[in-house]
Amino acid sequence: MAVLDETAFNSRIGKGAKVSGKLIFKAPAKIEGEVEGEISADDLVIAQGAIVTARIAANRITIAGTLSGEIIARERVEALPTARLRCTISTPRLVLNEGAIFDGDCKMPVEKAAA
Repeated sequence: MAVLDETAFNSRIGKGAKVSGKLIFKAPAKIEGEVEGEISADDLVIAQGAIVTARIAANRITIAGTLSGEIIARERVEALPTARLRCTISTPRLVLNEGAIFDGDCKMPVEKAAA
């Protein structure tokens, strides 16, 4: 996912905020604080300095912060150089930028060819 303009985020969990529970985002969302629980989103950005412990289901996820848990991405996961991941990932496309740390498992399902 291309880095979105700051005004593109309709939802944001800011620095200093700590949220626990089930979160559902219907528009681009950015997490800058701490989140624990379950997250459902279309486009999700986990900013540098954010700490997330969650099961995430989304179309596209960009990570610059710390993430523990499970990711199911329907389109793409990108770990930026500051990302620290300890999780399992299931996605058709995974981008690990130089400097990102990933400790876990990744499954990359193959898209089925049209019959």
